[in-house]
Amino acid sequence: GFLLHGSAGPLTARLGGAVLLPCFVDRPLPLEELEVDWRRTDSDTIVHLFQDGQSRPESQGDAYRGRAHFFSQEIPKGNFSLLLDGVRTADAGVYKCVVYTEQEQRETRVEIQEAPERLVVMGADEPVYAHAGEDVTLSCSVDTHVNMTELQVKWRKTDDDGDILMLLYDDGENRPESQDERYSGRAEFFTEEIPKGNFSMKLRKVRTEDKGEFRCEVHSDTDSVNTTARIAAL
Repeated sequence: GFLLHGSAGPLTARLGGAVLLPCFVDRPLPLEELEVDWRRTDSDTIVHLFQDGQSRPESQGDAYRGRAHFFSQEIPKGNFSLLLDGVRTADAGVYKCVVYTEQEQRETRVEIQEAPERLVVMGADEPVYAHAGEDVTLSCSVDTHVNMTELQVKWRKTDDDGDILMLLYDDGENRPESQDERYSGRAEFFTEEIPKGNFSMKLRKVRTEDKGEFRCEVHSDTDSVNTTARIAAL
């Protein structure tokens, strides 16, 4: 007999990335009587097949064609692991690797879990120069596949006079009632831009005391990131 080894636990894969699905035996098996069958357990879709001494890409389900690959040079050594690239949301699920010889068959299973999406937030590198009474825009944009309504975004003023909440976006909407009174009616989001990930802030009628540092904080269920902005007086 032979022993078949797989993954000790679930695998996490990033959207667009690649993931290795392990499946290997403890000793090489004769190729002429070998069949290796990778499938999804929920739909029985063939992810990849090795049969009659060669891999059979023509048997792959449409969703996996050209994305799931054996390591051909490793198969004679008993390694039937699969590389799945261009990971999609639909790839999450349980897969089984079944190895058949003339005498027996063995099976191992592995689960792919989608990794939480990393947030990336971008701001401006340069300070914004403003005269008193002017309107300014402070940049903050989020690059993510996450639905914007799942994010919480806060703009704060973060310098000597402490930590002042200027703007809050939460549960899919702007929360003007939470603004510090110094910024009520002066600081606002570009609401129509939010679905595109743009959380820049418009600050109307700049005052001398607005000079200093601001922070745009973005929170999701799994991640927190921020960027800073600065207003410099002329």
